[in-house]
Amino acid sequence: MTRIADPISLPLIKSSPAPESGEGESIVCRFLEPAFRIAYRGVLHIDARGWESQAKTFYAHAVARTPKALWLHVQRINLLAGMADPDIHGALIDLFLVLDGKGAALCKRLLALAYPLLQREAYRQLSDYLLANGSHDNLSSIGSVLSSGRVSHEQLIRFEESADDARTDPLQIASEQLAFGQTDLARETLESAVLAAPERLELHHALLEIYRHSRIRTQIAHFLQRLETVSNPAQKAWQELLHEIDKEHDKSG
Repeated sequence: MTRIADPISLPLIKSSPAPESGEGESIVCRFLEPAFRIAYRGVLHIDARGWESQAKTFYAHAVARTPKALWLHVQRINLLAGMADPDIHGALIDLFLVLDGKGAALCKRLLALAYPLLQREAYRQLSDYLLANGSHDNLSSIGSVLSSGRVSHEQLIRFEESADDARTDPLQIASEQLAFGQTDLARETLESAVLAAPERLELHHALLEIYRHSRIRTQIAHFLQRLETVSNPAQKAWQELLHEIDKEHDKSG
């Protein structure tokens, strides 16, 4: 029986028959590499029922804008898998290129997830890529938003890094979370960011805007208690918001 090339010789995987055709083998990771994790506190599965097309476009742009945000890649792949969208091939390519040979177990697990949606040749190419530990030979760029379309030994993508590019800016993360209606997650992101860098007024203003819409005084008061441990250049704005909410409560009471 003909079998699809599969990285069955790599560690952390096991083989199982393909679910439909009986040909090929899907790869399943037993666990993620102990030293490799995604630094993200939110959910990695997005419910986009009813607006799949907009969500797909959003994630393509988000990955192109911040390619090193691994949680965006995983959310995008999970979204496309739930939609049974064959463009998952390009999403996998983008993740593989960004990791550049790292995170092998994560790549194998997501490749196994995408197996039913991939053409045999596409699956073979991605499996061979993992076996080659990041070699770009014969890796198709179809569906990718990061690759230049060239297939060669050269690096397909190049990151423009600044001195403080160690992590994605929390304002950008919170903005993307808000775009998906993840208000609580965006609030937590900004709260952590304000406590870590209280001198950044733009972080205060973004968090204040969320609280202006939520109007939950207990949450605001609790956060201000935490904020007392650091400098607070936006203290006047915080107190004004509390005063505004108190006046509303007095009128309604």
